[in-house]
Amino acid sequence: MTATPLFDLTDVQLRSRASVKWGTVGSEVIPAWVAEMDVKIAPAITQRLQQALDAHDTGYPGEVAGLQSAFARFAADRWTWSPRPEDVTVHVDVASASATVMSHLAGSDRGVVIMPPVYNNFYTWVEHAGLHPVEVPLLDVATGGRMDLQGVRQALEDGTRIILLCSPQNPLGRVYTGEELAALAELAAEHHATVISDEIHAPLVHSGVEFVPYLTVSDAARTTGIAVHSASKSWNIAGLKCGLLVRSPQGPWPEQVDPAITQTEAGHWGVLAAEAAFQDGTEWLDEVVQHFEDQSQHLVALLEKHLPGVRCLPPQASFLAWLDFSPLGLEDPAQFFLDHAQVMLSPGEIFDPSCRGRVRLNIGTSRERLERIIAAMGTAWADHRN
Repeated sequence: MTATPLFDLTDVQLRSRASVKWGTVGSEVIPAWVAEMDVKIAPAITQRLQQALDAHDTGYPGEVAGLQSAFARFAADRWTWSPRPEDVTVHVDVASASATVMSHLAGSDRGVVIMPPVYNNFYTWVEHAGLHPVEVPLLDVATGGRMDLQGVRQALEDGTRIILLCSPQNPLGRVYTGEELAALAELAAEHHATVISDEIHAPLVHSGVEFVPYLTVSDAARTTGIAVHSASKSWNIAGLKCGLLVRSPQGPWPEQVDPAITQTEAGHWGVLAAEAAFQDGTEWLDEVVQHFEDQSQHLVALLEKHLPGVRCLPPQASFLAWLDFSPLGLEDPAQFFLDHAQVMLSPGEIFDPSCRGRVRLNIGTSRERLERIIAAMGTAWADHRN
């Protein structure tokens, strides 16, 4: 495998960043927690932002038709999904977009189905919407997880009218099949519920795995769903602030949400960068995805060498791996490796309190740095055992 130069950034370069992954940890800590990549920005994005900088163009966002069309073309090329550009609404980010829609479409019980272990900020989004989570844990988490459709049915029968879906799944990296999504859509349609499908990791699906957009699986999905997208995760531009809500013509939409207003809340540079990403950033994206596939395979080999016994779920999408340290008897591996290896991981219990002994590892870095991370963890564990 040939290493990509896109991740050839030194520790010194990365520690000069002010963003949260590297900018908020100690000088000796290697961060492998929050979902930021250690990557060079896509040339299409840097060129567009340089044009804006040269023009001193830092005002409010203007026309968004270019972004709407760019996303629609990207979706058609990548997933054979052809949303109408006018059905793509620009928002400040996926968190605010999701919370806004949930707050207006929730049923009288003000509940939202979430399926832990799941992206920890789902709980925050639900709270900010003035709602409460209704947990329906995934089944068979050790082998990648599957939806508990009977549990979802019970929640809907009890009055919950929103399902917040993470697809592809974070932190497990699972990509749901069309059949699974169609079954969920039938339940939603039967109970007049809305599925908000957070598909932010979709552009990072690995080869050999098919991502199926929720709104494509059936008529039931189109009449019950709203999809949430962004270039922020896949092109590492979360700080520029731009999210997308995508609906179908026959689907749910809160009348209180005016696209003409929400687009003014996005970051101007976020809109410019997202349009450049979806329109001209696919070659860079393909190189990044290939790197993550290589990293996943290398991670398995590194764990066998340095931490035998640790169970690993290599992701089917994105750059986040789920590791189970319970066979080693480690109840809090994130704290252990921060203290003894100077490696910062995401503890499993932030995604689900029952997931102590697990961690989420960010492999969105160079091959050499991943080797250093796992080697340091292995040394710390060996020293502890001795």
